[in-house]
Amino acid sequence: MISKFITLSLLFLVISTGISFSAGKDTDKKVKKYYSYNKKEGKPKVFIEGTKLDFDFMRRNMKFVDFVNDPAVSDVHIIITSRKSGSGGKVYSLMYSSKTFTNISDFTISCSISPSDTKNEIRETITNAITLGLMPFLNQTEASKNIAISYTETNPDENTQPIQIEDPWNSWTFRGDIMGSIDLEESKRKYNYSYNLRADHVTEKWKSRTMGRMSVRTQEYDRNDIKYKSENVTNYVTTSLVNSLTPRWSVGGSFSYYSSNYMNLVHSFLVQPAIEYNIFPWDVSDRKVFTLAYYVGKDWRKYHEETIYSVFEESLWSQSLRIDLQLVQTWGEIEAGLKASNYLHDFSKNRISFDSDLSIRIVRGLSVKFNFRAENIHDQIYLPKSEASLEDVLLNRVKLPSSFEIYTSVGVRVQFGSIYNNVVNNRL
Repeated sequence: MISKFITLSLLFLVISTGISFSAGKDTDKKVKKYYSYNKKEGKPKVFIEGTKLDFDFMRRNMKFVDFVNDPAVSDVHIIITSRKSGSGGKVYSLMYSSKTFTNISDFTISCSISPSDTKNEIRETITNAITLGLMPFLNQTEASKNIAISYTETNPDENTQPIQIEDPWNSWTFRGDIMGSIDLEESKRKYNYSYNLRADHVTEKWKSRTMGRMSVRTQEYDRNDIKYKSENVTNYVTTSLVNSLTPRWSVGGSFSYYSSNYMNLVHSFLVQPAIEYNIFPWDVSDRKVFTLAYYVGKDWRKYHEETIYSVFEESLWSQSLRIDLQLVQTWGEIEAGLKASNYLHDFSKNRISFDSDLSIRIVRGLSVKFNFRAENIHDQIYLPKSEASLEDVLLNRVKLPSSFEIYTSVGVRVQFGSIYNNVVNNRL
């Protein structure tokens, strides 16, 4: 059964890769110089897609276009993606795809926000960037007659020196999160809390990241005057350093510490050098990524209980190869990853993992979302030799042996009716 899933996964990855190559030439063109004497009637019909965008704000402040709810009927299709910047902010990429303006080629612009920007500043920045990118299309319509562009010019003193940017933090950013939850019933209680710490140093040449996390999940049950309790504690610290050798090659390494009573680990210290190759240049990573990464390293482990291989401590060499594909196009989005790993002392102790997340627009008004994850598992060397009790199993105290894990979900969206989506009404 698992072999069939893995075979299908590999086939899907190959097909997806072919799609990525065939779509690789549609996003890096510039706008052609053109002047239209025959203006198109009405406003440009625009379809915008992206996550965590304030569409109500856009509708209120972009009256010069008609928002539609289906890309098949749009004049312009805009896809907005984002990626983290070195300062902890975000860089948004706005990809414009011309559907009916044959004289305008597809192009991409970007805008940046800082981590200190408010929600209002973020939505203003994004909306202003969208507006600027729509100007070539608007110029080809009758609506351009009602557009007025203003510019505020500053008049610096002739003796004014250029402002030198000083960064007292030298490109370092720090972040901390603390989260907790309580769920109480008469005979059942759940307490969860965790904290996360992160420090990043990002430049064009180097990327350094240090992360720490602690998570405690506690469950208590009362039954016939007997109290049952489960507590899973996980600690994780990792630090990595990556150097950009070329536009496609990267090399680096990481050191990590991990402990978990659920996984029977007192501690695990892992050192892993790595090398990575991206088939596409990293400057187009907001639209397409296809990477191959190889890791090799040594892991020093200590266990709470004697393992199924009769050890309390051991040191192991391991290697892994991971292939990742991310593709964002007007017809949808594909994310897929395939990872194979094994211990070097025994190649039969291995694991193959495949995960995919697809969102594809089939035809006008019909889209499909599909998520699939499968693992072929033969590397659970940490399992305790002693048999887990029924209480441990029901309270989820220990990891159980399994040769596979499979998860899948499917969603279908059907939409029809009016194509226009200009009105903002937030009542009730």
